[in-house]
Amino acid sequence: MFKQSKLFFWTIEILAVALLIFLLTKIGFIFQPVRTLLALLFIPFIIAGFLYYIFNPLVQLLERKFKVNRSLSALLVIVIIFAVLFFVIASIIPNIINQLTSLITATGKLFPQIKDWVESLATNPRFSDLYKQVDANSLLDKVNISYVDILHNLLNNITISIGSVVGVVSSIVMVLILVPILLFYMIKDGEKVIPFLREHVLIEDKLNIFELLENMNHTISRYISGVALDALLVFVVVFIGYSILGIPYAFLFAIFAGITNIIPYAGPYIGVLPMIFTVVIDRPWTAVFATAYVLILQQIDGNVVYPKIIGNAIKIHPVTVMVLMLISGSLYGIVGMIIAVPTYSLVKEIVKFVNSLYRNHQKQKKIQIIDRNVL
Repeated sequence: MFKQSKLFFWTIEILAVALLIFLLTKIGFIFQPVRTLLALLFIPFIIAGFLYYIFNPLVQLLERKFKVNRSLSALLVIVIIFAVLFFVIASIIPNIINQLTSLITATGKLFPQIKDWVESLATNPRFSDLYKQVDANSLLDKVNISYVDILHNLLNNITISIGSVVGVVSSIVMVLILVPILLFYMIKDGEKVIPFLREHVLIEDKLNIFELLENMNHTISRYISGVALDALLVFVVVFIGYSILGIPYAFLFAIFAGITNIIPYAGPYIGVLPMIFTVVIDRPWTAVFATAYVLILQQIDGNVVYPKIIGNAIKIHPVTVMVLMLISGSLYGIVGMIIAVPTYSLVKEIVKFVNSLYRNHQKQKKIQIIDRNVL
């Protein structure tokens, strides 16, 4: 009797799960290579997937209107991405390095002037007592930021953290290698995946899982299209503002601002850094105005435009978008804010699917009851 009870069944199930978890903790070293491989592929796969949804409409246009083969279209997209990346790096990075060198040199020249001015306070009756109490000379020695000291400290930090530097460089190289490969095959064969599943895997799809997969695919596509549209708007507005202020490389800086705007909240602050490093030495007030302009734009975009665009794209209320980002940001930081909205939209589709299954099941039960009563 006890063996046929639900209590016995669930007790055995719970014990089996607990035993499985215990065994997995003891043999975790077996799965370590798998975890390492998944961690290695995660970021390149996410980047390649994002680029796939961005460029897939262009590939479809080339394929349908200009009869270009998808493989050739995939190669063309990869060439465009690398050309833009090379152009940005070749144009901006050397200029930023020169500006940083000028900043360090200017700071080294400024320090002796500050020191002479502070020492002159010792001869001033109004500041002599304060000068003695503060011990300004000792304070200046501690904050000496001469050019030689900056280079010395920088070299020391690089030497100490050489392992971290090598790790970061290796990760970047792997991303640059894997992303084009994954993107090529996603563009080439991406549209074949769902039809393949329908023809060979979901042959007798009684639960209509194929429709769920299509809805999830469309949801992700709409979400990424919304993110891309928001980034495009940010690019246009930033480019207009930078052009009015006469900032050099306005087009490239605006592209960088639009791309980094994909990162919620922190993205705009990252996007403004290259502009600041380039302009602050020769035109500090221009850098201040441009930074204020971008930060005001970020407030408008982050609190009004972005929630509205994304909400319309995946059919959820803008307030829901803001709440999701606030909660996920407080729990999981920037990564949480990036994945919160798409994860919510996918979970919503799954819940709708399960609810539909439940309602269909209830209808079938009612029909069976009615048929029995009729008989």
